[in-house]
Amino acid sequence: MNRLRSPWVVLMTVLCLAAAVAWVATRTEPVQAQAPAQSSAPASAPAKAEGGRKGGRDDAPIPVIVAPVTEGSDGVELTLLGTGSARKSVTVHSPVDGEVAEVLFKPGKAVRAGDVLLRLVDRRERLAVDLAAAKVDAARVMHTRYEATRGTGAVPDTVSDEARAALRTAEIEWSQAREELSDRVVRAPFAGTPGLAAVEKGERINTDTVLTTLDDRDELHLDLQIPEAYLARVSVGQPLLAVNPAHPARRFEGRVIQIDSRVDPVTRQIKVRAVLPNADDVLRSGMSFQVNLALPGERRLSVPELALQWGRDGSFVWVVRKGKAVQVAARAVQRQDGRVLVDGGLTAQDSVVVEGVQRMREGRTVKVVGAEASGSASP
Repeated sequence: MNRLRSPWVVLMTVLCLAAAVAWVATRTEPVQAQAPAQSSAPASAPAKAEGGRKGGRDDAPIPVIVAPVTEGSDGVELTLLGTGSARKSVTVHSPVDGEVAEVLFKPGKAVRAGDVLLRLVDRRERLAVDLAAAKVDAARVMHTRYEATRGTGAVPDTVSDEARAALRTAEIEWSQAREELSDRVVRAPFAGTPGLAAVEKGERINTDTVLTTLDDRDELHLDLQIPEAYLARVSVGQPLLAVNPAHPARRFEGRVIQIDSRVDPVTRQIKVRAVLPNADDVLRSGMSFQVNLALPGERRLSVPELALQWGRDGSFVWVVRKGKAVQVAARAVQRQDGRVLVDGGLTAQDSVVVEGVQRMREGRTVKVVGAEASGSASP
């Protein structure tokens, strides 16, 4: 009996559920059809009210804080590294080969131009000079004797001419012998300070042997590399300061004396030569220096960093003119202690917005409130 009732129970349950679904559908369709009509009528009122409030905010002046436009210089101070070299500097060699007979200089002790630094053994050269002098004497006697008979017919004139030529030849040989003797002596080409001796007495040397060095260090030269961008600001006579690790407490004052004629196409730098006075002889050739070179700049307008804004067309500032916000292009040139040097359409009488820039729009009414922003003073 239970088996026969089960299918009927299931069937009745399904029919009841279907009837319930149909009844719900018939109750909800009119409501959905009327929903758009009910919502469309009151929708315009809130929108109008919101638009009215927004329009009110646009008309109200925006409170801002401004700072004055000031002036500053875009001069820069370059920190460069340089190596010192003596005003005159040579490596001393002997003009001839030979044996060292005597070293006559002391390292570090100044010498004058022409002072003897070193002698080579010169016995043969001295003998050659004596022999050449004797030939000159003999040739002069013969020339004098034949010249006394010229025009008398006792001796042909050709013999007298030959005697004069022989005298001239002997004099040339004598000069050559003295020159060779002079080459056995090495002299200082200019006044300066010799370095350490590289040879000793009795040593055999040739023309490639380094004997010593000689420096004229009354002034020291510094060769510096300046970026091409600053070439127009560098001039002969410009002052500079140099510091050497051996004398960290001293500042050596120098000046630019030469500017190279070419810019290096690889490094895009140009060589500049400066000079440092060295009257007390504390500086040496080869020393390293840190050099500070101040380069003059142009006078430019300056604004606080907070005022500078950026857009699709570049940097700009907001200026208050006649109570209205005006956007003015301002190209940043250099930053200086919280301020920026700029190029553009600003004037020294303008005031720029430093707070409230987020709400700025072209031509919008603004109200200046509060004190000027800190850092607005002239640099």
